[in-house]
Amino acid sequence: MNDFIVPIVTPFTSDNTIDKAKLRRHADYLFKNGVDQLLLAGSTGLGPSISTNEKISLLEEFEDLPDKVILQVGGLDIEESKSLAMAAKKHNIAAIAALPPYYYPRVPEEWYSRYFREISEIYPTLAYNFPLTTGYNIFPPLIKKVNREGGNIIGIKETLPDLAHMLNFKWEFSPSFKVYCGPDPLIYPSIKAGMDGVVAGSGNYAPSLVNAIISDMDNNGMKSQKTLSTLTSVVQKYGQWAANYSMIRILLKYDAGMPRSPMYALSTEQENALEKEVTALLNAKQ
Repeated sequence: MNDFIVPIVTPFTSDNTIDKAKLRRHADYLFKNGVDQLLLAGSTGLGPSISTNEKISLLEEFEDLPDKVILQVGGLDIEESKSLAMAAKKHNIAAIAALPPYYYPRVPEEWYSRYFREISEIYPTLAYNFPLTTGYNIFPPLIKKVNREGGNIIGIKETLPDLAHMLNFKWEFSPSFKVYCGPDPLIYPSIKAGMDGVVAGSGNYAPSLVNAIISDMDNNGMKSQKTLSTLTSVVQKYGQWAANYSMIRILLKYDAGMPRSPMYALSTEQENALEKEVTALLNAKQ
């Protein structure tokens, strides 16, 4: 069985505070529509803009469903990351995820391994590989070194358009090590190749379409993947980090809040244009 994880959007209000009611409503909808777990404060959730206290409040919002959530704790302050790992341990959630330290170039490899070890020795961790945003690409030898020295990296979320890179982790580690596909266009080929599941941002607004790929690989999975890939390419034109919120209104017909600036919400005109494109696309696929 393949895991379907959604990096849930974080609903914000017009004054940039988190709207907990809209967060929970959206989460409940996703759980009812085939989503197994949520990644809190990930890239799609605008995690880098969320404070430590806010991240802890997200954990508290799901204290009744600890096995359903994963918290992204990585950042540039190791003490904050460790504090969040301890909070995750206290709430007994499924796992934590951690981006490598970002922004700074020419960081020694040893610093990355030490960083991941210090976090993962506190709580089971998914390495979060997103080299486009972090400037660093995680490879199997780093994870092996971390675990050999006392860390506990239990899997990886691969957010890069490189299926061969994902396969390296499947080949280099035991079956218990989870390898998750991040890019929406690679869901079908990654599952076909043996990955353990997906962490799909498009699951926020098209969970049924993602499920159609995962659950029907031998029949209509490729067709569903083509539709999803075309859909996400349209969303990206409008700035996906904000357009995700608009897509929830367009396809799911409810409000999941707005992004936090400087990821600026689409204007009414932009959202209407997006809706027109999406409607035309989906009607053409029927």
